[in-house]
Amino acid sequence: MNDLKTIAKGAKLNIKDGHIVCPVCRMKTRQIIRPETEAKNLQVFCAQCKSQMLVNIKTGQCSFVSPC
Repeated sequence: MNDLKTIAKGAKLNIKDGHIVCPVCRMKTRQIIRPETEAKNLQVFCAQCKSQMLVNIKTGQCSFVSPC
């Protein structure tokens, strides 16, 4: 399993069926991303592995900022 500390800042996160995919456990989070969504330093929580991360979202593309 990947650890959030080893994921590079600015790395692209996967989006599956509109949900952000957790980089640790590879499960979908509850956060839904639409194509026009924009956010800066959004805190996302994965209910499966209990990890938290800050992400930036610009025009539907999600990038990793840092672990919380």
